[in-house]
Amino acid sequence: MSTKLILALGVVALLAYFGVSYGLRQRFPRLEVATDTALKGRISGVFHVQKSHFFFLNGQTDTRYDFGAFAPSPDQAPFQQDSSSLNQYLHVGDSISKRAHSVELTVRRGQRLSRWVCPPQATGR
Repeated sequence: MSTKLILALGVVALLAYFGVSYGLRQRFPRLEVATDTALKGRISGVFHVQKSHFFFLNGQTDTRYDFGAFAPSPDQAPFQQDSSSLNQYLHVGDSISKRAHSVELTVRRGQRLSRWVCPPQATGR
Protein backbone atom coordinates (compact mmCIF):
# COMPACT_ATOMS: atom_id res chain seq x y z
CA MET A 1 0.00 0.00 0.00
CA SER A 2 1.16 3.45 -0.77
CA THR A 3 1.64 6.08 1.90
CA LYS A 4 -1.05 8.29 0.33
CA LEU A 5 -3.62 5.50 0.47
CA ILE A 6 -2.82 4.74 4.13
CA LEU A 7 -3.07 8.43 4.96
CA ALA A 8 -6.39 8.75 3.10
CA LEU A 9 -7.82 5.70 4.91
CA GLY A 10 -6.71 7.17 8.25
CA VAL A 11 -8.44 10.47 7.48
CA VAL A 12 -11.64 8.66 6.43
CA ALA A 13 -11.58 6.57 9.64
CA LEU A 14 -11.05 9.69 11.77
CA LEU A 15 -13.92 11.53 10.05
CA ALA A 16 -16.19 8.50 10.48
CA TYR A 17 -15.33 8.34 14.20
CA PHE A 18 -16.15 12.02 14.72
CA GLY A 19 -19.29 11.71 12.60
CA VAL A 20 -20.63 8.77 14.62
CA SER A 21 -19.78 10.49 17.92
CA TYR A 22 -21.51 13.69 16.84
CA GLY A 23 -24.51 11.75 15.53
CA LEU A 24 -24.93 9.86 18.80
CA ARG A 25 -24.78 13.10 20.82
CA GLN A 26 -27.41 14.64 18.56
CA ARG A 27 -29.66 11.57 18.64
CA PHE A 28 -29.38 11.07 22.40
CA PRO A 29 -28.85 14.44 24.12
CA ARG A 30 -27.47 14.15 27.65
CA LEU A 31 -29.16 15.66 30.69
CA GLU A 32 -26.96 15.96 33.75
CA VAL A 33 -29.24 15.45 36.76
CA ALA A 34 -28.42 17.91 39.55
CA THR A 35 -30.13 19.85 42.32
CA ASP A 36 -32.63 21.78 40.17
CA THR A 37 -33.82 18.76 38.17
CA ALA A 38 -37.17 17.14 39.00
CA LEU A 39 -37.40 13.52 37.90
CA LYS A 40 -39.56 10.44 38.42
CA GLY A 41 -39.43 7.21 36.50
CA ARG A 42 -38.08 3.72 35.96
CA ILE A 43 -34.68 2.96 34.43
CA SER A 44 -35.47 1.27 31.12
CA GLY A 45 -32.05 1.20 29.49
CA VAL A 46 -28.35 1.81 29.97
CA PHE A 47 -25.95 3.40 27.48
CA HIS A 48 -22.25 2.65 28.11
CA VAL A 49 -19.47 4.81 26.67
CA GLN A 50 -16.05 3.72 27.88
CA LYS A 51 -16.34 4.05 31.69
CA SER A 52 -19.42 6.30 31.64
CA HIS A 53 -22.99 5.15 32.16
CA PHE A 54 -26.05 7.00 30.88
CA PHE A 55 -29.63 5.95 31.45
CA PHE A 56 -32.96 6.01 29.65
CA LEU A 57 -36.18 6.45 31.63
CA ASN A 58 -39.69 5.07 31.09
CA GLY A 59 -38.91 3.49 27.72
CA GLN A 60 -38.04 6.89 26.22
CA THR A 61 -34.76 7.03 24.31
CA ASP A 62 -34.85 10.69 23.31
CA THR A 63 -32.77 11.79 26.34
CA ARG A 64 -29.98 10.03 28.22
CA TYR A 65 -29.60 10.91 31.89
CA ASP A 66 -26.34 11.24 33.82
CA PHE A 67 -26.54 10.71 37.60
CA GLY A 68 -22.79 11.00 38.17
CA ALA A 69 -23.13 13.94 40.60
CA PHE A 70 -24.91 11.79 43.20
CA ALA A 71 -23.18 9.88 45.98
CA PRO A 72 -24.59 7.66 48.75
CA SER A 73 -26.32 9.55 51.53
CA PRO A 74 -23.97 9.74 54.56
CA ASP A 75 -26.35 7.64 56.68
CA GLN A 76 -26.45 4.90 53.99
CA ALA A 77 -22.82 4.93 52.83
CA PRO A 78 -21.84 1.82 54.88
CA PHE A 79 -24.59 -0.18 53.12
CA GLN A 80 -23.48 0.82 49.62
CA GLN A 81 -19.74 0.29 49.74
CA ASP A 82 -19.79 -1.33 46.29
CA SER A 83 -20.93 1.89 44.59
CA SER A 84 -19.34 5.28 45.02
CA SER A 85 -21.69 6.97 42.54
CA LEU A 86 -25.28 6.54 41.49
CA ASN A 87 -24.22 5.80 37.89
CA GLN A 88 -22.46 2.65 39.12
CA TYR A 89 -25.38 1.59 41.33
CA LEU A 90 -28.35 1.93 38.96
CA HIS A 91 -29.74 -1.04 37.02
CA VAL A 92 -32.58 -1.50 34.56
CA GLY A 93 -35.84 -1.74 36.53
CA ASP A 94 -34.84 0.63 39.36
CA SER A 95 -37.39 3.37 40.11
CA ILE A 96 -36.06 6.84 40.85
CA SER A 97 -37.68 9.99 42.17
CA LYS A 98 -36.31 13.46 42.84
CA ARG A 99 -38.08 16.71 43.64
CA ALA A 100 -36.95 19.94 42.01
CA HIS A 101 -34.41 21.97 44.03
CA SER A 102 -33.70 19.01 46.30
CA VAL A 103 -30.25 17.54 46.89
CA GLU A 104 -31.74 14.08 47.58
CA LEU A 105 -32.73 11.38 45.10
CA THR A 106 -34.47 8.13 46.07
CA VAL A 107 -33.95 4.78 44.33
CA ARG A 108 -36.33 1.84 44.80
CA ARG A 109 -34.98 -1.57 43.84
CA GLY A 110 -37.57 -4.19 44.64
CA GLN A 111 -38.44 -3.66 48.32
CA ARG A 112 -35.24 -1.75 49.10
CA LEU A 113 -35.07 2.04 49.21
CA SER A 114 -31.80 3.93 49.05
CA ARG A 115 -31.10 7.65 49.25
CA TRP A 116 -28.45 9.52 47.28
CA VAL A 117 -27.33 13.12 47.63
CA CYS A 118 -25.84 15.69 45.28
CA PRO A 119 -22.99 17.38 47.17
CA PRO A 120 -22.89 21.20 46.95
CA GLN A 121 -19.55 21.21 45.08
CA ALA A 122 -21.12 19.17 42.27
CA THR A 123 -23.95 21.67 41.82
CA GLY A 124 -21.65 24.65 41.43
CA ARG A 125 -23.02 26.47 44.47
